[in-house]
Amino acid sequence: MKKILLFCAALVAAVNMSAEITSMTCAEAKAAALALNSGETGTDSVSVTGYVTYTNGTVSPSRDGNNIPQQVFWMDDQKGTTQTIQAYWCNLPSEEALNVGDKVTIKGFLMNYNGNTAEMKNGDVEIIERVVVKHDTIDVTVCEAIQLGEALSDKEITNDFFTLQGVVSSVKTEMNQYKQESFWMVCDDDEKELQAYNIIMEDSVAAQVGDSVALFGKIQKYGTTIEIISGTAKVTAKGGVTINTYKVSVAEAVAAGMQLERGKTSVDIYIVEGYADSIAYAFSEQYKNMSFYMCDDMTNPTYNFEAYKVSTETAVEVGNKVYVVGNLQHYYKAADGDKPEIDLIEISGGKVYFSDPSGVDNIYMIPIKAVKVIENGQVFIEKDGVRYTILGAQTK
Repeated sequence: MKKILLFCAALVAAVNMSAEITSMTCAEAKAAALALNSGETGTDSVSVTGYVTYTNGTVSPSRDGNNIPQQVFWMDDQKGTTQTIQAYWCNLPSEEALNVGDKVTIKGFLMNYNGNTAEMKNGDVEIIERVVVKHDTIDVTVCEAIQLGEALSDKEITNDFFTLQGVVSSVKTEMNQYKQESFWMVCDDDEKELQAYNIIMEDSVAAQVGDSVALFGKIQKYGTTIEIISGTAKVTAKGGVTINTYKVSVAEAVAAGMQLERGKTSVDIYIVEGYADSIAYAFSEQYKNMSFYMCDDMTNPTYNFEAYKVSTETAVEVGNKVYVVGNLQHYYKAADGDKPEIDLIEISGGKVYFSDPSGVDNIYMIPIKAVKVIENGQVFIEKDGVRYTILGAQTK
């Protein structure tokens, strides 16, 4: 009996030890995460303490349905800019954003993301020490904001906040359930663009092309893109810009997109019809989106048109015939080392509609009054299943 009791006590002690949280430095956490297989999440809970070295300051109300403010940031064992481990949408103790220099502890499970990034997703944040941040609010024009951003280093963010007025030139991603939206504004002096990235829309009113908006946030230089981040926007006047909607094939979408400057997004909306020929990023149950390439002919895939992180309630599979609806973007990334140049056309953040295999065209489920169709060089208008020319209705 005594041996049995001793065995039970040892078993309980072992269970308690396995339940303990292992404390790690950022460097140790990175080594442990990268020791996992790509995409694998560790089974032991860990506690990582370090300094915030990068964040764009964006706080989301909730990214996984827990109604807790969340933020993405990077950490290192020393203050500075070294990005050792990423805290991906981790749970904050309040809605106040973390700043570079804050000392924090995150508790959760390590993950090897994509084989080269040490990450902790949805961990719990404890603030150990707040950095003192002094900032001003400065009123600027769109052109001045771009000039200030161009003087920054890559991924550098201003301490100061800025207010500005501008007109929306194109929408990158529509307003989501977190009231966040991304859109572009143009400097009239030189046609350079400023991106409002994941800006929270006040009054839950989405910004559309041609709308006048009042914008508040910090300036960041991200690669060659100048952004306003960590801020809010309010639509002050609705615009009168006419937006056309074109129904096109994949080849026609690529031809139209290539006419855009690299990095630019179309004002007009495109309904691109084609087949999914390969999956770039698998369907996310959490975010209800995925990325895939499209072609007109499954026997001749071209891989020059991508539906990137488009919204869909059901996963798209290779061979599915779909419609993808959104603004065209001419995506470009220069060659870097052994990485080749990327120059393709995409719809980013659009929506997917499945083509009914029975032959019933469900394109008219899309809430668009009329669609322009380019066919053999001639433009038709389709409305409620009927095709029109200047001569009147035509039989499909």
